Amino acid sequence: MTEQKGIRLTLSSGFTVLVKPLPPYYLDFIDDQFPFLKPTQRKLKLAAGDILEIEYLPPDVVPNKSNAEEYELYLSYKTVELKNAEILKIRERARIDFLLSNCVVIEDGPVKFEDKDWVIRVEAAFPNYKVPEHLGKRMLAFLKSNVILHAEERSTIVETSCFQEVNLQGIIDALQGFQLEMGRKTTA
Repeated sequence: MTEQKGIRLTLSSGFTVLVKPLPPYYLDFIDDQFPFLKPTQRKLKLAAGDILEIEYLPPDVVPNKSNAEEYELYLSYKTVELKNAEILKIRERARIDFLLSNCVVIEDGPVKFEDKDWVIRVEAAFPNYKVPEHLGKRMLAFLKSNVILHAEERSTIVETSCFQEVNLQGIIDALQGFQLEMGRKTTA
């Protein structure tokens, strides 16, 4: 088995974790699982009989109910807007959960994932909550309740996993590309 690449961090919880880079296509999983609703469309019938759909732009004031078509479009727009706001919250949580489950590897720590004590403590706080049996979801609960205990460390992990493209060769390539655009040619 090959050694995993990443950056090792020792956290205040006493855990040592390896933080790997976030894969470049991770948003595809989130987009597939939690797609945004399409914007409300206004249908216009053209003189030739074709139907043209254009994005509905809501007025500043709520249309009068007596204008049923405008009122329905407005309600549809507001419904999509509210649901997309809810989906955005779900997507933000999914981004963090995806990052934690795919980029953070626990190497050592004071508590073992297999221990029952941490499960009892987490479940005790919530009357109807059970730590999931699914190993991935269980690991997320473990990371969130025992491993990453401070907002600063959470931020460091997020920044570290997203800081993958910057390396010396990348900087050299970027500078060479910049100098070529400016009419100069260099060798590294």
